[in-house]
Amino acid sequence: MRLLNSEILNIIESAPEKSGVYIFKCDDKYLYIGKAKNLRNRLRSYVDPKDERILKMIGEASQLEIITTDSERNAIYLEASLIRKYKPKYNIRLKSETPFYYIHITDEVYPRVVLTREPKDGGDNFGPYINRSQVRFFLKFARKLFPIRNCSLKLPSKKKHTPCIEYHIGRCSAPCRYEIYDQYKEMVKNFKRFLNGDVGEVAKYIFEKMNEEAKRLNFEAAAIWRDRLRSLNEFMVKRGRGEKELWAVYSIKNTSCVVLYSLKDGNIIETYKFLTSTSMYGDKGTLEEFLMIYYANNPKNVDEIIVPFSLEIDEINGIPIRTPKESEKEILKAAEMSARLEVENYIVKSQRVHPSLESLQKVLNLDKIPSIIEGFDISHTFGKYKVGSLVVFKNGKPFKSGYRRFKIKTVEGIDDYACMYEVVLRRYRRVVSEGGELPDLILIDGGIGQLNAALKALKELNLNIPTVALAKRFETLILPGNRVIQLSVNEPALKLLQYIRDESHRFALKYHRTLRSKESKKSALDAIPGIGEKRKKILLAHFGSISKIRGASVEEISSLPGFNRKVAETLKRYLG
Repeated sequence: MRLLNSEILNIIESAPEKSGVYIFKCDDKYLYIGKAKNLRNRLRSYVDPKDERILKMIGEASQLEIITTDSERNAIYLEASLIRKYKPKYNIRLKSETPFYYIHITDEVYPRVVLTREPKDGGDNFGPYINRSQVRFFLKFARKLFPIRNCSLKLPSKKKHTPCIEYHIGRCSAPCRYEIYDQYKEMVKNFKRFLNGDVGEVAKYIFEKMNEEAKRLNFEAAAIWRDRLRSLNEFMVKRGRGEKELWAVYSIKNTSCVVLYSLKDGNIIETYKFLTSTSMYGDKGTLEEFLMIYYANNPKNVDEIIVPFSLEIDEINGIPIRTPKESEKEILKAAEMSARLEVENYIVKSQRVHPSLESLQKVLNLDKIPSIIEGFDISHTFGKYKVGSLVVFKNGKPFKSGYRRFKIKTVEGIDDYACMYEVVLRRYRRVVSEGGELPDLILIDGGIGQLNAALKALKELNLNIPTVALAKRFETLILPGNRVIQLSVNEPALKLLQYIRDESHRFALKYHRTLRSKESKKSALDAIPGIGEKRKKILLAHFGSISKIRGASVEEISSLPGFNRKVAETLKRYLG
């Protein structure tokens, strides 16, 4: 039976015999991005595949896009760029336990740069990087070239701040003090270029800026750009001089370990291990795809890249790729052994079951270990600022990147049951529509009413997921059909459920307080005659809170831009 729809089959049959990139999607969600020397030949292999991962992927695919390129090399680079941008479900990915670093640039008016342990929403992420000290040095150098901020100030602001030490040592251009939107935008653009490894373009830009300032006879500014260009050249020459990087890969089932040995004068100076999912094209595909992503995010100037077998590419970023010489084969064997041990240890560890999960399976008589548990709670103040929370636990531990919060949209007044119904319905309707992973168990914070509301939502979606509630009074475990279990306080299952329940409560309460705080700030000023949006922003930017505005003098308030004594006296009278 063919899994591909007729539209995709027609695209495959009419595909050109040219190099390019192909993209499998499911309703605009990226499933897999691949490259091909000959698009028609490669795509025909998807018509009747034997590999289980390929079968699973094309079973989900509803769309196929083709992008032709003028050369195989450009197809390779385009593939790496698209994979990094869209992170398709079936391309290789780093396993969650792998400790790496990312550089995040926010999407604020004046973006700031942040070093994080995992990618963040709202902006651009660069990485993963493998060595904290190296990435901090790299980031410090990048901010010397293009001084963008790393502070947490909310900009732009009506208040002019005094530039901090970062400005005085040349690592920030102080957008908190100066109106430099266009210049700052240009800096951020080139900062991202540098992180992307476009060193040639960055050097060209710096050289042009140096000449521009020199033509204007602004020799002081020209000297700054000259020093930056000199630093950039020295940085790239020094970085990795005389070094080679040797790679090995080993896979078991859907897990691979890619190992990097840094060599200098034939000696191993550093080693790194990367746990990833396995490419649909085996070890060769895994290593090739990983190297493209790695070197796109870690621009280097090493002499050579050594791989265990021939790849479709013979260089990356101008660095030649080759197989090992006879003298390097012993090091390759050691790297392969290291990769094998890492994968085996990971699989043993991932298969080890948390005692609380075994206890929970037994207590609830579940068909399997509840590896993924999702917990829900509702929070409000007498029906105002109603919110819901979702927390996710994987293998008995919080999976915080899976946490979600909900602002209740359809419920009027106080109705916890209706709120729970809305949140559970919204959560799993989205999971189903996006083809996401469903939990093995759902925990509801509350009693029989909240549990039945959740079960009603699941029934409407035709989902049969084990669901229970944990009532705070007497810590009673409530099951569908009004069944009740009273667990011992020492029962591991109860302790885990309490942890999940308390975490969902904490997360809901935090969001509720955030909304309530924002509303209180808004309402206190909105009710005052003569205080519109513009004046309100100036007040909050200058004082920071309602309590500080309340404590300010009439003279201090009237001195602000757009204020006078009459407005200040009215404000003080209303705030009391």
